[in-house]
Amino acid sequence: MSITILLNLLTSFALAYFAIPSIVKISHAKHLFDVPDHRKLNKVVVPTLGGVGIFLGLVLSSLIFMQGDAGFGFRYLFAALIMMFFVGIKDDILILSAKKKLAIQIIAALLLVVLGNYKLTNFYGLGGFTQVSDWISIPVSVLFILFIMNAVNLIDGIDGLAAGISLMVSFCFGIWFYFTGHADYGTACFALSGALLAFLRFNLWGGHNKVFMGDTGSLILGTFLATIAIKFNELNYITYNDFYINQSPIFILGLFIVPITDTLRVFTIRVMNGKSPFAPDMNHLHHLLIKSGLTHIQASGFLATYTAMFTLLALSIQKYTSITVGFSMLLAFSFACVGAIYFRKKRIEERIAIEEASMHSKTINFNFWGGAKEVPQAIKIKRSGTTR
Repeated sequence: MSITILLNLLTSFALAYFAIPSIVKISHAKHLFDVPDHRKLNKVVVPTLGGVGIFLGLVLSSLIFMQGDAGFGFRYLFAALIMMFFVGIKDDILILSAKKKLAIQIIAALLLVVLGNYKLTNFYGLGGFTQVSDWISIPVSVLFILFIMNAVNLIDGIDGLAAGISLMVSFCFGIWFYFTGHADYGTACFALSGALLAFLRFNLWGGHNKVFMGDTGSLILGTFLATIAIKFNELNYITYNDFYINQSPIFILGLFIVPITDTLRVFTIRVMNGKSPFAPDMNHLHHLLIKSGLTHIQASGFLATYTAMFTLLALSIQKYTSITVGFSMLLAFSFACVGAIYFRKKRIEERIAIEEASMHSKTINFNFWGGAKEVPQAIKIKRSGTTR
C-alpha cells in the first residue's frame, strides 16, 4: 500500500509538472495573464492557469490509483470539481461576476450535500449539538462548503500560501484516511498533494515558467478540501482505532485556521465599513505580513508554521476541555495572534513614517541653510546694480 501511495504522489506530481510549462506557453501566446494593479502584490504579468495542472494531477492520478468501487459520493465530488474547474477557467480568462460565481458555487455545494451525501450530521457536542437532522445538516453543510471555497480563494494572494496550506491539509487527511482503512479518499488526498508539490515548484521558483493557480486552482482546492473535511468528520465518528480524534471539529479548525480566521476578520471589517464582504482590499493577513517587511516565501512559511502549530494545539486541548470551550479558545487565540501581527505592522509603519519625516526635515534644513548662504550674494548683486 505504501508503494501505491508513493506511485500516486509521483504520478500526480509528474502530470502537473509536465503540464504546467505547456500551460504557461499557451498563456503567453494568448496573453492570459494576471495584470498587476494597485491591489495586487505581484509587479509583473504572470499566467494564471496553474490550476489546470493541479486539476489534471488530482483527477487523473485519483482515477488511476483508486481501487475497485470508488464509492457513491465520488462521482458527485468529481462532478463538483469539474463545475468549479470551468467556473475558474472562465473567471481567469474572461472575468465572471461575483453573483454568477456564487450561484454556481451554491449549485455545486447542493450537488455535494444533497446528492453526494457529504453532510455534517455530527457536531460532537459543539454548541450543544451532537447528531442533527437534515433540516440542520443540509444548510450547515452547504454553508461550510461555500465558506471554505471562498476562504481558500481569498488567501490566494501571495506565492505559495494557498497551495502550501492546502498541501498540509490534504496530506494530513490523506494519512488519516490511509491508516483508518479509507484508501480511496486517501488516494485522492495524496494525488492532490503531489499535484500541489509540482505547482509550488513553478509558483515559487518557476523563473520564466512562473505561474499562479488563479481561481481555477483556488476553487478546486476549496471544493475538494471542504468535501474531504466533511467526509473526515463523519467517518471519524465511526472509527475505532488509535486514529480516532475525540473532537474532530477542533482538528478541522486547526487545519483551516488561517483561511477561517482571515476570512472572518476581513468580512467583519468590510461589513463594519459599509462595504460588501466580497469587496476586494489589501487587509488580508498575508498583506499585513508583507507590509511588515516579509517576502512572499517568508510570509507563506510563517502562515504554514502557524497552521502546523494550531493543528497540534487543536489535538492537545481536546484532552483537557469541552469541545465548545476548546473551539472558542482556539479561535479567540488565533484572533489575538492576528491582532498582534496587525499592531506590529502599525508600529513598523509608524517607525518608517517617523524616519521619513526626519529625513524630510533634514532635507528642508539643508535647503534652508544652503539658500541662506546665497541670499547675501543676491542682495549684493542687486544693490550694486542699483547703485550703478
